[in-house]
Amino acid sequence: MSLQSTTEPPVPVVRAPRIGAAVVLAVIAGIIVLAPMLPGWLVTWPGELVIPAAKGLSAAIAWISQAQITDGLAVKDVTRTLSSVIEWPTRMLEAILVDGFNSGFGSQAQSILPPLSWLGLVGATLLLAWRLGGVRLTVLAAFTAAYLLFFGLWHSAMQTISLLAVAVPIGAGLGLGLGVMLWRRPRIQGPALLAFDQLQTIPIFAYLVPIVVFFGLGYPPAIIVTVIFAVPTMIRTTVAGLILAQTSVGELAQSLGCNQRQELWKILVPTAQAELRVGVNQIVMLSFSSTVLASLVGTNGMGYDILVALRQLSIGRGIEAGVGITLMAILLDRFFQNSVNRAARPRMPLARLMPVIAALLLVPTLISVWVPELVSFPKAWELSTGSFADGIVEWTNINLFWLTDGLKTALMLHVMLPIKGFMAGVPWSGGVALIAFLGYLVGGWSRAALVGALMLAIAMVGLWQVTMLTIYLCSVAVLAAFLLGTPIGILAGRSRAAARIILPVVDTLQTLPAFVYLMPVIMLFGAGDFPALVAITAYAICPMIRFTELGIRNVDVSLKEAGAQLGMTSMQRLFKVEIPTAAPQILLGLNGTIVMGLAMLVVTALIGTKDLGRETLNALARVEPGQGLIAGLAVACLAVIANRLVGGLAEKRLAAQTSGLSS
Repeated sequence: MSLQSTTEPPVPVVRAPRIGAAVVLAVIAGIIVLAPMLPGWLVTWPGELVIPAAKGLSAAIAWISQAQITDGLAVKDVTRTLSSVIEWPTRMLEAILVDGFNSGFGSQAQSILPPLSWLGLVGATLLLAWRLGGVRLTVLAAFTAAYLLFFGLWHSAMQTISLLAVAVPIGAGLGLGLGVMLWRRPRIQGPALLAFDQLQTIPIFAYLVPIVVFFGLGYPPAIIVTVIFAVPTMIRTTVAGLILAQTSVGELAQSLGCNQRQELWKILVPTAQAELRVGVNQIVMLSFSSTVLASLVGTNGMGYDILVALRQLSIGRGIEAGVGITLMAILLDRFFQNSVNRAARPRMPLARLMPVIAALLLVPTLISVWVPELVSFPKAWELSTGSFADGIVEWTNINLFWLTDGLKTALMLHVMLPIKGFMAGVPWSGGVALIAFLGYLVGGWSRAALVGALMLAIAMVGLWQVTMLTIYLCSVAVLAAFLLGTPIGILAGRSRAAARIILPVVDTLQTLPAFVYLMPVIMLFGAGDFPALVAITAYAICPMIRFTELGIRNVDVSLKEAGAQLGMTSMQRLFKVEIPTAAPQILLGLNGTIVMGLAMLVVTALIGTKDLGRETLNALARVEPGQGLIAGLAVACLAVIANRLVGGLAEKRLAAQTSGLSS
């Protein structure tokens, strides 16, 4: 009997959950494919049931702005007064760095004090760079200053610094205060951090409209938008830093008899200084990325230079300004990194350098009263690559038109248009059911309810059709970024020589403003979905490369050696050992690519796409704050859905690896 039991073939085990999942998926696929045969209310959300959320929000914002606080004093009057308060320091800094102080207006204006000389500012910057980072940082600072001067970007750069010098302290102070508040209240910490994180997934266009309603045009709305966009990172780093500090030195504070205020400001905050400086650094970097969008409400600076170049299709000038922003962001990043790393090198006390810095700033400025070239860099010394870059594009359009147009036509006809037609026909019932089912597979009923409710909300506010067009364009771009970025990331992860070339290029692409990507694709491919696809792919590919490289490089050496001992070839080790082990990081890179693709969709609306980005752009043009907010929230919903599905899959894979290692 025992012999018979050992020789009989095993009875196949039927996995009921898998069969059930296959049946449910088949039903959902049938709903989507057979949409023309379904009742109309299952295909298109009934018009009479559409929630007029956009009109309601617009009416609420208008009512709030006109609401009377006291007789003759409306909310809008208070916000406009606050706008003047915010604008004053920006204008003061702009006068110090760019315009100087004048009496009178227009042709009658007379100079009272000149602005700080470019020579003095460069000298002071180089001295600070030498103190913080030695020769390397000084060389970087010198190159950045020379680039801005010789390409005629100095005044625009100083205008950008004037804006950021106000926005960054406000963002840092607000982020620190809110971070401390959440650290003191652990119960609301998780939901609040999640809500703040979603602020960064809502397109800036969405909340730019209501802010303009309350604060008008110019620097104040630009500063407020920049703060809203950048402050969540400061909040998160503050909370994380204080938690780590309390874990390490909290008992010391209690043993010293400190009260809560003393423990916070005299022990925990100084201990968490490194994390707090990283948060400030991130505010600076994110603020640079929002400079172009800020120029849409009437600010000057390098963002405005890029916007003008885009309108004039001056690709050379736009790239010059974009590279200038990148160099400034990298330079400030290095300044902050070196200020955090106190053990990097011995430093001269800053107090001893202050007289030298003051002399460097004041002496050239005083001389500039008699030497105008020290106020404005001589035009005769300026350079421009505009004609060269425009010539390259013109040569490409003439000689390689057959290639660019052929590639565009082939991909549009055989890939993009079929997918677009399919997505446009997806019924809301099938789409919501599919997303909820995927949520169930990844994280159970709770995740299914969350992602399904978010998709249902999009249908209920009447944005289903444009959302499907958004998913179509974003999914094709993400697929292209995945297919291109994964091999590049694998190459960088397996070869240090390749990483030294690839990773600096990726870092540079990540710091370029999104608008810079539009100019070359417009001039090569015109307007429409295909150039938008190219721009989104180029903008969103960076996380895919970065996380893939990180995952491949961090594969345990013992696993690679075990594969080699089993006789695996290099390619076998890659596909059977390294990629499966790095799968959680690769999925996180895919999640980041989706989020960046959704963010870029709003920018590509400027070149003719018809999706949620176009809805937010139209809302800005028509000053409809409700429509802009609803469209922006729909984009945020898609980002949350992608995070819960792809990020959840990465968590699941990582948990499986962890349990496998522990067993």
